[in-house]
Amino acid sequence: MAATSSPHSLIVEPTDGKAAILAGLASATTTVDVTIYELSDSEVIAALIAAQGRNVTVRVLYNWYSFNTDVQATEVTPFVKQLTNAGVACRPAPREFEVTHEKALVVDGAVAFILTLNLVEEYFQSTRDFGIVSTVAGEVAEVASVFAADWSSAAANPSVASLVWSPTNSRSRLTAVIGDATKTLEIYNEEVSDPEILGALVAAAGRGVAVRVIAAVLTEDGSDSGPNENAPGINYLNAHGVRATCKAFPVSTPDGSVPIYIHAKVIVADFGSGDAKAFVGSENFSCVSLDDNRECGIIVTESAVLARLEATFEADWAQPSVTVGPDSTPLQACPVDAVARTRTRVASRPPTRTPPSP
Repeated sequence: MAATSSPHSLIVEPTDGKAAILAGLASATTTVDVTIYELSDSEVIAALIAAQGRNVTVRVLYNWYSFNTDVQATEVTPFVKQLTNAGVACRPAPREFEVTHEKALVVDGAVAFILTLNLVEEYFQSTRDFGIVSTVAGEVAEVASVFAADWSSAAANPSVASLVWSPTNSRSRLTAVIGDATKTLEIYNEEVSDPEILGALVAAAGRGVAVRVIAAVLTEDGSDSGPNENAPGINYLNAHGVRATCKAFPVSTPDGSVPIYIHAKVIVADFGSGDAKAFVGSENFSCVSLDDNRECGIIVTESAVLARLEATFEADWAQPSVTVGPDSTPLQACPVDAVARTRTRVASRPPTRTPPSP
């Protein structure tokens, strides 16, 4: 794949669709390594098979153990069979991670795609998601080396300062991004429940940082009907100086209008200043995501990337919010022992969002 003029470029969903990912796969000449939570998009699968047909070595590491048997049978096994029948090497990600929630691709050992989205059609059509395409040699090499370690169920020891990995360093690196902010924080996150991260946002607001958070509507269908699992976190933030909301505004798809689902995990810190930076990755603000999952994210500073992130956030912030009902349920501390963590771990899955009848 040809190098971009900047070492990092941004993908915005659903605006940009599949073009960058499909182009990356089409450009592969030697290797493609994919770590993914969910994969079912027919064009992405076809591109992986086409690469294998060009004698590219394609490997796919997929989440398995956290899914129930029905999901394994109906959503995972079909794409694994399709890929393996075409010669693509596929393996379930290591059982040691509660969820392999990382979404990353490495092409020819030269380009890394670090995504907040899964490789499923709806993520290209009706979710707010982002991705960073990196050509920075050290970043690409580390994403590749962690893939190799996970492929072999070996220990990974990531050390690149700009990369954010769970369960290794995401908690410390995300709290540092928040803690270093002096002016503004604009945040997308699907889940807002981790008490340490939410506490860091409150502390930032307390020292005068303008903190805004857009979260998902965590109900069964993504609408404002039914209990919203993000309500305790949203209400806690709003009660302590943070401006936090849930969004589900309409977005057009080929099948009609549906409420957008906020699936992104982004922090934009101090936009417009000399210290501006942004995190983009797969990490949710939840105990399981930061402490037990395999997750991958990246911290970038390019002005063009930050400007598009900021513009997208401002446009979404201006959209109507979903009412979050009163819910003063205390935030639950993250379990500290392995047995307790096992009892509380749950794989996150977006709600089913069906377009209205004509």
